[in-house]
Amino acid sequence: MALDGIYLHHIKNELEGIILNARVEQTWSSGLYFVLQLYKEKQRYYLTFNLNASFTSVYLSKKPVDKVDNSNFVANLKKHLVGGILKEITQFSSDRVLLLKFIVYDFILGPIEKTLIFEAMGRHANLILLENDKILDLYKKMFVIDGRHLVPNATYEYFKTDKKDAKEYVFNPLLTPKEITEQYLGISLRLAKYLVEHNIKPYDIKIEPTLSLVENKSYFFNIFEGETKSFNSLSEALENRTMESKNDKLPYLTFIKNQIKKLDKKHDQLLKQMHDAEIHLSDKDKGDYIYANAFDLNEKRPHIGSIELDSQKSLSANAQAFYKNYQKAKRALSFIDTELKNVLEQKEIYLNFQAELELAGKQELNDFKELLIPFGYLKQSTKNSSKQTKHKIELQTIKDETAVYIIGKNALQNGKIINDLGHKDDYWFHVKDAPGSHILVKTQGLTEPIIRKAAMLAAYFSTLKESSSIPVNYTLFRNVSKISGKPASLVKIKNEKTIFIDIDKDFIESILK
Repeated sequence: MALDGIYLHHIKNELEGIILNARVEQTWSSGLYFVLQLYKEKQRYYLTFNLNASFTSVYLSKKPVDKVDNSNFVANLKKHLVGGILKEITQFSSDRVLLLKFIVYDFILGPIEKTLIFEAMGRHANLILLENDKILDLYKKMFVIDGRHLVPNATYEYFKTDKKDAKEYVFNPLLTPKEITEQYLGISLRLAKYLVEHNIKPYDIKIEPTLSLVENKSYFFNIFEGETKSFNSLSEALENRTMESKNDKLPYLTFIKNQIKKLDKKHDQLLKQMHDAEIHLSDKDKGDYIYANAFDLNEKRPHIGSIELDSQKSLSANAQAFYKNYQKAKRALSFIDTELKNVLEQKEIYLNFQAELELAGKQELNDFKELLIPFGYLKQSTKNSSKQTKHKIELQTIKDETAVYIIGKNALQNGKIINDLGHKDDYWFHVKDAPGSHILVKTQGLTEPIIRKAAMLAAYFSTLKESSSIPVNYTLFRNVSKISGKPASLVKIKNEKTIFIDIDKDFIESILK
């Protein structure tokens, strides 16, 4: 998650305990990484500033980035900081601003104080070098008519705020998490929700450096859901995040989420239309009421009792209009009911694609372009190419002395299992009522060890992977059939049995090597 002010406070304390009074030996950069090489008590440390928007952080690195860039800003860092001693690390209030004060010795002027300010503001993250509150240089320069001037020789100003310091936080059951973030400096929304749920002060939370393997985010304690990893230091947790220059899943995931968003919008529209149509079902009773009473049908009225009428039409014409509305509503409800079923079925398909994509490794990603093109992904992709390479579907296969286990991790692979590989006397495994891989087992006879191994594979390659006592259905392959018009991941089965299995990850990972 984002580097909020509370997180930065604990990082400051960690750095103070290790690198205070260290001497700056070198400084360099690579892209948005900036490194100060420090030396203290016969040991070197690499203080790293990461200005990437989604990964803004400061930490001690064990594997610093290579020296790539040689900008004027890096040259000024060398000029003003190399040889200096880090004397103080402070934080501005509870904001995301860290100040590192160095004493640099000049042959003529003697000791001079230089300050390196790290502003951890996401896409506005910055490094600013000061002397006597004047900006010597900075990474991101900005001049605005109203506001802070971030240019050399300007006087440095902190961000203006009327929020309270997080140290003043007091639990108030009337405040929502959003209101807490609006009143207190340095508390993120996610932390605010935790404070409300646990009635605790932010600085009273025990430090347990944690990395979410699901979200690829770290925090000073475990605030995440799903699989996590603990570390001995905040720096280790920060450094172990995966910085990917390109997320190969993102184009597919964006397409799938956009389709789900469109379907959700259509679903809401259909529900509104259904509500409007159901109102008009009562119009038949209104028409019957007009004809059932001894009214002059040629008469024009604005209403009869509580029934509103069109005063420009006769009672007979009003009654016919009511009947027409009733018939129209009946037809609409029949159509809407069918459309709602179609929308939910289509959404199920995309949710299944999304689950398969989340479970996919690099080797399965090539399948997704082929999978999604029939659904409108890259509409122009293949029309102009004279030669199209046939997509090769590769399935992960595990063999032992008693059986062959073939793993279908997405609809394309499952289609190959159903259409080409499966034999009526083979066996089919899949987690119950959740997205996951199809496991085809070829064996002369189904034994308990084979059942447990196949069930464990089905559970491991599913969205239930982190659960315990996972239900897995299995049946003869002859009892598995495709659903017309749907991807091969969605099938009908009969005569299935269910086993509840716990995953032995060491065992599974050993057979997958």
